Amino acid sequence: MAAAERYIIQVERPGERIDMASIRVLLGDTGVELDADYGPVPVNPKLGRYVVRGLASPDARARAEAIPGVRFFAEVRQEPA
Repeated sequence: MAAAERYIIQVERPGERIDMASIRVLLGDTGVELDADYGPVPVNPKLGRYVVRGLASPDARARAEAIPGVRFFAEVRQEPA
């Protein structure tokens, strides 16, 4: 089994109220583990675009990305210079 990696997960749901509970329901059967301390962060509320942070194996990511409006981005940790 491949190791889980950290991602920023974009959820786009125009016209819907977005909170952590609704994102948990949306991603519930995918195997994605959400970071309860991060998000949802509004990116563009007019478009219904929010981001959360989570852990996902390659299989969990593939299942989640099959959901319309869900996209994954690498989480790059920034270190102080």
